[in-house]
Amino acid sequence: MSEKYTKDFLLKEIAARASFRVSDVRIIMDTFEEIIKEVVENKDELMIGGLFKVYSREIKPHRGYNLNTRKSQELGTTYRLTITPSTVLKNILRESSLED
Repeated sequence: MSEKYTKDFLLKEIAARASFRVSDVRIIMDTFEEIIKEVVENKDELMIGGLFKVYSREIKPHRGYNLNTRKSQELGTTYRLTITPSTVLKNILRESSLED
């Protein structure tokens, strides 16, 4: 079974590896989160080479089904948040699954 890592784990791990204080890394992480939220809010694209790309896709108005009312209805323009891993991350996963 795979491990689940938390933000707190990440803060401590970065601090230990970079010889920073956890409080300093927390400031950086909080600022990083704010930037990502602003990018998403503005419907822009954020690319972090070697890791991932975050962007929003516009879903044009279409006919959809409302589960609550159990009726078909017209839906306006909506947006879907898409996070795609880099080729590097995909290759790491493929190589590790080949070893298993």
